[in-house]
Amino acid sequence: MIHYEWDNDMVQDFSKLGKIELKEVNYHNKTTQIIESSKRGSKSGEIKPLGVTVDDKSNNIFVADYENDRVQVFDSNGKYLYKFCDNEPGKMNRPHGIVIYGDKVYVSQFHGKRVNVYDVKGNYIDQFGNHGSESETMSHPTGLAVSHKNGDIYVCDLYRDVVFVYTNELKYKVSFGKSKLYGPKDIALTQGRIYVLDVGNPCVHIFNTDLSYSHSIVSRGSDGQVGYSYFFTLDIEGNILISDLERHVISVFTAEGELIDEIGKGSDIFYKQYGIVIDRMNRIIVVDEK
Repeated sequence: MIHYEWDNDMVQDFSKLGKIELKEVNYHNKTTQIIESSKRGSKSGEIKPLGVTVDDKSNNIFVADYENDRVQVFDSNGKYLYKFCDNEPGKMNRPHGIVIYGDKVYVSQFHGKRVNVYDVKGNYIDQFGNHGSESETMSHPTGLAVSHKNGDIYVCDLYRDVVFVYTNELKYKVSFGKSKLYGPKDIALTQGRIYVLDVGNPCVHIFNTDLSYSHSIVSRGSDGQVGYSYFFTLDIEGNILISDLERHVISVFTAEGELIDEIGKGSDIFYKQYGIVIDRMNRIIVVDEK
């Protein structure tokens, strides 16, 4: 697990897991120090991760530990706290995306064809997405987002090529993107836009809040664009930070799709980075398989 802090041109890692190394990268044309730590494994505190999110109340870090079928929780300094969930009915089946809204944790189950709901202590509450007609049920859910306006839950489905929308009461509401998406992987919401990262037709699609398609930005393969990616996040300025698996960097784009930085370019800081989130202290948190 890697923690980056932008303040005072300093990037620090507070994790106590694994081997510690000191490296340097350029960020906004300035030399920035990074202390990196991550450890792959199945013991408590070791991860084989995909998604990551942060609890805004505690600033604890929640990692969707994909290959270990659990969620692991760390404090804001990277200290291991606890894990969940190992037992039915909330047993996990390849947890992929994760998001916290209020006191609830939503975890997509990539092989389980559903989203599980827990409280922040890991107690199972409910699940959704696996009941109803074929058009209303999930196949392989991935990235998640929750609307702060009404609590609606947005779920990307990699194989159905849509984004499902459920109410805060976990009832199916609508789906969108069928004619535009070819492998939606992750999603983020703003007041006026819905951003969807597409891996089948690699780009970021932008939809309006009425779910109509607007336009697409950030294509794959061309100079200054992005490689194969699973996750992204937005910063407070509206920039798009994409965790680029293919190029081993965090690519930073403006809301209009202009590349403005590549964190880690020309270094070996990242190996196979997946989930990315920004916490309330303005730190970028990335989970890496290194």
